[in-house]
Amino acid sequence: MFGLVLMLPYTEQAGGDVTRVVADAAQAVRRERAGQSCGHAEHPFDEQWEDLVDTLPDVLRMLADDSIEWWENYPQEQWLCPRTVDGFAAMVLEALEPGSATDAPPLLPFAAQRRLDTLTAVLEGYPQPGTDVGEEVADVGKALSGAEGEGRAGHVITAAALTWWAGTANSSDEAYDALVQGFELALAGLADPVCTHDQRPALPRWATAAVCVGIHLTTAGGRGVYERHGPCLKNPPPLEPLLCPAFTASLARDSLIRLRAMRAEPQPGRTEEGP
Repeated sequence: MFGLVLMLPYTEQAGGDVTRVVADAAQAVRRERAGQSCGHAEHPFDEQWEDLVDTLPDVLRMLADDSIEWWENYPQEQWLCPRTVDGFAAMVLEALEPGSATDAPPLLPFAAQRRLDTLTAVLEGYPQPGTDVGEEVADVGKALSGAEGEGRAGHVITAAALTWWAGTANSSDEAYDALVQGFELALAGLADPVCTHDQRPALPRWATAAVCVGIHLTTAGGRGVYERHGPCLKNPPPLEPLLCPAFTASLARDSLIRLRAMRAEPQPGRTEEGP
């Protein structure tokens, strides 16, 4: 099971029969572990994905060879307990078939992680080789146009962060038009939003951090990671106010005004700092 967890980013991209076979294997593990429990308060799958990736190869070696001294924070019996195995099986299943294992430990989908890495590199001024900046910005606008439900807030935050970057206005006409349309459709879907919160949450000051927050909030798994681990920021705002329809509408409205002003009076240079 642990090997399947390590291979998840590649399995997700493989598609076709590969994902089906792996998902079936994870489901079989879950059926075998059904009803089993343990007395542990914590489990290794509670760690963030980056920590798991760093740890799992060594754990596999230690489990396979008793001569290797066990050094991992969780003892061996905790790694092998039924709840740990079931939790990792649920993680694999939910990653490959979203919605099929709602009790799975939260995990940011790898497609979302790749988008985050790409946009971060663009905003930092060092796009990855082969990156079409205009296409990446346009994709953010297109995703916003199709967003609905709780995920809409994350798409608005991601797109809003791009309006803090002067390069957005100059990336391409397609990118600019896609963002404008995305904000307009978001506002049309948020007519007369109701808010019960005392104050508007404060977004990160820097576009890269705001994009990180936004992309996490676009998916259920990402929102779970945000709520549990608070990635991107040292002191992240609470999740619920960030999902508030009134806040989302206000942010979309302000961002659309700023975006149109950028194209009307393009500013030289580039900035990552928010308003």
